[in-house]
Amino acid sequence: MNKIKNNFEIRFLLKMEIDWKDEILYKDLVMWGSRLKREAPFFQEILQNIQKENIRILDVSCGTGDHLVMFAKWGFSGIGIDISEQNIEQARILAQRNNCNDKVNFILGDILELESKIPNDKFDFIFCIGNTLSIFNTIERRNIINQMINLLSDKGVILIQVVNYLSHRDEEHWFYNPSLKRDSNGALLFHVRMMEWKNKYDKITMYVQKIHQSDYESEEFDLHKKRTEFFVISEKDFIEFTSDDLNLDIFGDYQKNNFKEKESNDLVIILQKD
Repeated sequence: MNKIKNNFEIRFLLKMEIDWKDEILYKDLVMWGSRLKREAPFFQEILQNIQKENIRILDVSCGTGDHLVMFAKWGFSGIGIDISEQNIEQARILAQRNNCNDKVNFILGDILELESKIPNDKFDFIFCIGNTLSIFNTIERRNIINQMINLLSDKGVILIQVVNYLSHRDEEHWFYNPSLKRDSNGALLFHVRMMEWKNKYDKITMYVQKIHQSDYESEEFDLHKKRTEFFVISEKDFIEFTSDDLNLDIFGDYQKNNFKEKESNDLVIILQKD
């Protein structure tokens, strides 16, 4: 295996938790239809409360662009940025299929260089979800969030969501989201993740195994394995970003239930500029 040359390549490999070349398989694994339907009311409330005309949106680590395309179908415009060339390609295809190329633009880039990739611009809603920030250490996270704040317009909103691994602090290891189903072509797909603490309450290691039937009637199965490390983020990591003109709200899910470190599956952060 070739040696990884720089931090950009390291973050790219960590970002690619799902290493499928088959777009259909990726869509089936994430189950975007049910996910977007579940999350839509939360995002609609945020956008309605911004109370601005021509709201502009920035999706930080946009993946395959599903959220931004959903917003475009609601009438909003925005930009998505991601480190994965494959994700950006699929996002552009998705936008074209949904006839919203005039509302969204997808940029290939490292989110540690967010401001340089999107210079001289302001956004009313900036979001970074899907546990992306857990890939980065404390200094890198602070850098990314400060850049998001700099790109935020007056009265704008920042949304951050990460997994609350501290809810498992009494467990040495645990399984997460096992699933057995068929993809859109009828082939069997099994997916399981096992997590364990690497450093006490500082990092976790995630082991992913995916088994996918070659086709509906085949006796052959492909095995994909992946090992990834994530930094553990707590609500305390966001206190420093509050100020006289930046308010902080913390929730345990998209239903805005109170965050409970030992119980909540997610840590949802909302920063709003006065």
